[in-house]
Parts: sequence; structure tokens; C-alpha cells
Amino acid sequence: MSNARFLSPELFKAVKRDVAKHIKRKLRGMEIDVTDMELHNSSQTKTLRVYVTLSRTTNLKALYLAESMICKELQDEFSMQPHAFYWRYLPEEKVAEQQAPSPTSAT
Repeated sequence: MSNARFLSPELFKAVKRDVAKHIKRKLRGMEIDVTDMELHNSSQTKTLRVYVTLSRTTNLKALYLAESMICKELQDEFSMQPHAFYWRYLPEEKVAEQQAPSPTSAT
């Protein structure tokens, strides 16, 4: 993604929510379940990064296609080009295990 673009902190705060909603809506439309997402606009490295946590997806090729499509749409709609997408897969079973209380032994 050679056309990565840095945004001023003020502009980033103004569009962050709209960009996040757009990305989540597109991923859900592609049957990719998003459990968490963060956008980072780094003033040090002058990059925009997208961190996405998934609970379900069809395959890795779908993630690559989703990333490509979303990058193009962000460029067209918001004049933003992410430098990188970081995908994290956290299956629904793992989430359930982490939220379930651990059994206590009575003595």
C-alpha cells in the first residue's frame, strides 16, 4: 500500500467513527464477524493502521479480498489509505471460555 496517507489528529478524530462503521458494515456484508476494531493514526510513523479482531470468517482469501476492497473504498470515500491491516482471529469458543466463570471446589 504505497499511497499510505497520514491525517492530522483533528481530522482523524472527526472521521474515525464513520470510517470504523464503514469497515465493520463491509466486513459483516462479506460474512466476516467483527468482534473488535481499532484505528490508529500514528504521528510518529505517519501511518494509518487498522486492527480487526474476528470471531468467524470463511477463509484467508476472503480476508485479503476484504482488505483490498476496503482500502479502495476508504480512498474513494474518505481520501484515506491504510498503511496496514492487522487481523486477529479469536473464535467464538475461546470468547465463551474466557467469559465463563471457573468452577470452584467446595472443601
